[in-house]
Amino acid sequence: MWEKDSYIIYGGNGVCRVTDVRSEKMYGKKQTYYVLSPVDSPGSMIFVPTDNAALTARMRKIPGREEILRLLDGLKEETLPWEKDSRLRAEQFNEILDRCDQRELLVLICTIWNKRRELARQSKKLATSDDNALKRAEKIINGEYGFALSVKPEEVPAFIADYLSAGE
Repeated sequence: MWEKDSYIIYGGNGVCRVTDVRSEKMYGKKQTYYVLSPVDSPGSMIFVPTDNAALTARMRKIPGREEILRLLDGLKEETLPWEKDSRLRAEQFNEILDRCDQRELLVLICTIWNKRRELARQSKKLATSDDNALKRAEKIINGEYGFALSVKPEEVPAFIADYLSAGE
């Protein structure tokens, strides 16, 4: 059970503070809810029923520095195969984004970074859908890792790139 004033990650909403755990009557039914406030949107509130396993499974602890470095170490050589069909590729990327799994998101980011570098050498750009997937994945990871590492979210991509290139 998550306690009031703890910080967690809630799916694609990123880092949230558990502002309360309370009973509320919603939709004609009284239930106990975790009340979450996204760090990057403090006026917002998300109500998560404490007895809904599917929704509470989306709540996870914020990774520590060592966990982040282990994840980065584990993906230095890992990338996704690049699907040539842009529609199928967008579906694949959206599935990864919906799961909000840190390792999958990092692999997705690295894969798109590599493709962007490859295309830049040919004086080409990423497709808009690929660029949008990259932005969504970076927003999630940058928010989580920025909070966990006590750095600004916009500093996270350089941290990741520097860490990954240090072992080369």
